[in-house]
Amino acid sequence: MKKFYEGLIFRWQDGEAYHLEIDEEDITTYVINAGSPKRIEILSTLLKDPRIHIPRRGLKWVRGYYNDIEILGFTSGMGVGSMGITLMEIMTLGLNKNEKVHIIRVGTSGAFQPYIPPFSLIIPTAVVRDESVSDKVIYKEYPADMDPLVYLSLFKTAVTWGYKPGENLFIGKTHSKDDLYFYEGFHNSPIGDEHRVRFQAFKEMGVLATEMEASLLPIYRDYFNLLAKKKGFKTKFYVGGLFTTLKSPMNKKQLTQIEKKILKLTLESMVIIDKFWKGQESLDEALRSI
Repeated sequence: MKKFYEGLIFRWQDGEAYHLEIDEEDITTYVINAGSPKRIEILSTLLKDPRIHIPRRGLKWVRGYYNDIEILGFTSGMGVGSMGITLMEIMTLGLNKNEKVHIIRVGTSGAFQPYIPPFSLIIPTAVVRDESVSDKVIYKEYPADMDPLVYLSLFKTAVTWGYKPGENLFIGKTHSKDDLYFYEGFHNSPIGDEHRVRFQAFKEMGVLATEMEASLLPIYRDYFNLLAKKKGFKTKFYVGGLFTTLKSPMNKKQLTQIEKKILKLTLESMVIIDKFWKGQESLDEALRSI
């Protein structure tokens, strides 16, 4: 039978997606996206019976279990360009599941606001699309909103773990860009004055932090949810993100410990989401808190 995804992505003869070398049977209900291959290695230590695959392009992915929930973790490389390719493959193959698929982006960010200390947690409710890849899908005016189910679950887990809202835990709008060293690092750019004004405007509007991939998640979600609806599929995607703020220079050992913690926090949030769908968990308190 011809698969719905034929013609949407490049594939190998055995059906695997070209870049991730992953098949539809490997797509799970709960998916963690991490930019760094190192994070996939860390994630594998938190899973039961992990199976790591390393494609020829080095875009690692792992599949295993956490609290009896099947988890897929995949790396998307750096930036929105690579993220767009890998996310397209994951979500295209996920269309055939005919069930819910939750994707959470775990990564690092730079704080916009001076009151946000290093190593704080940032949970995006919406994303400023200050990059060019999502523009290829839909006009810039189209909003990029994360799913309340996901960000409330992340917020609830973080509070349970002892994070303090307004101190080292922040929830709100974030910013995605497609360049780091000349755009965010506007002091390096010959047109840095333009970039500085732009960043200052986002800061004054209360945007919390900046990173390089999250804006694609809600745009691709809406695109694929519409495709599923048109085809009569029951598949529905839910997306969100969790970031830690960094400060240069960084200690590699310290960063590894932080990444392990936020990956574990994300896994625990997925347990909450799973219980929510089963009617065993409430997010009312988290909603009232924000």
